[in-house]
Amino acid sequence: MIPLTIISVLLLVALLTIFKMWSSNRMPGKKQRARAVRELKEEMDSWSADLVPLNKEELDLFSLAQDKQVVKTGAGATAKGTFTTIFHEPVVSYSYRRYLGKQVNELLYARTAEHDYVYWTENGKTTLEIDDQPVGTLSNGALLGARTGKPIAQIAAEAEENYLPISVGNRKVGSITTSPTSKTDPLSQRAFEFIPDDLNEKEEQLLMSLATLELVRRSL
Repeated sequence: MIPLTIISVLLLVALLTIFKMWSSNRMPGKKQRARAVRELKEEMDSWSADLVPLNKEELDLFSLAQDKQVVKTGAGATAKGTFTTIFHEPVVSYSYRRYLGKQVNELLYARTAEHDYVYWTENGKTTLEIDDQPVGTLSNGALLGARTGKPIAQIAAEAEENYLPISVGNRKVGSITTSPTSKTDPLSQRAFEFIPDDLNEKEEQLLMSLATLELVRRSL
């Protein structure tokens, strides 16, 4: 028979392993969230390629393809990857973490050549920061301003001819395809259409903030 002490040790090791797994997949408290984002940034520095700055031309060429996407599932899910243009130019890198919980609890950190985007979702409610500045809260496709609580950007809930329009204020700034990614030739699939030639910096940031979250969640 196995001695009682050995059984006790094995049981203790099992409990510690379960506790460690639970702790590592638990939603960080608000005081720990800056550290969690910093860790993702530092990790991304080691694998993300030099990103090509986004402009009207690059947005027109933005594809559904990803370079070196890695998705891991389990008690919590993790993912990372880099979206590219149809010419395989890296334009947006991201790192994703899903935590335990009855509702959606997740962290998404994404970066372009010029901006950082941080999305915290707790119990299904998502907040957005751009370049360390609070922008607002996402609710039913609408981005509500952090200061005013009023809609500043919106991604449509229903597609129009296989595209989800995205608007900033009252102006449409582009549409994101609803077509599934082709496994044989994802580089041929453009992510955006109908982007105006006079898209300004603010509109581009808000367009990318809504589109990136949509594209990452769709690819998991």
